[in-house]
Amino acid sequence: MSKVNDPYVRSLLDNDPKGITSIYDTYLPKIEAIIGNMGGSKDEAWEVFQESLIVIMNKAQSPDFQLNSSFYTFLVSICKFKWFNESKKKYKKNVTIESIGTLKDEADIEESIHKLERFRLYKDKMAELEPECRELFELFFNKVPLKEIAIRLGLKSENAAKQKKYKCQKKLIERIKKDVKFDQLL
Repeated sequence: MSKVNDPYVRSLLDNDPKGITSIYDTYLPKIEAIIGNMGGSKDEAWEVFQESLIVIMNKAQSPDFQLNSSFYTFLVSICKFKWFNESKKKYKKNVTIESIGTLKDEADIEESIHKLERFRLYKDKMAELEPECRELFELFFNKVPLKEIAIRLGLKSENAAKQKKYKCQKKLIERIKKDVKFDQLL
């Protein structure tokens, strides 16, 4: 875990309700104004704001994370990148944003946003699977042995659990690849 001195980042990492409320009260209206000036609605700004906070939290968990600007500057940068990507997809045209020159590695932030979007697609498609597949994956990701998975799911053997896992993976991959967002997230 990185050592973070910024109180807002610390609030995100600690899941501190009071600190997180302060972030929303202080910065959401500003982000709504910025995204509004870039053609977005309040709902779109709220979504970008939410996702940007998740990006910040994920980045702050990295051991080498350093906040080299104010929290607000970092947040605005990520929100603008996020809005740029959303606008590009939504309107299928180029959108220009002002560079504020405070980010050390723009590609790193963009990659974090793409990871978040890929994860969201995976999560959405996972939720569409039948309950038995979702339960199988949950057990598997929690490192429950296949023999135990077979018992819990009422399958005949460990081999049957492997086959079921393979079929569920195949269904998940097919659903992900069929989604229109898939090609955009490669």
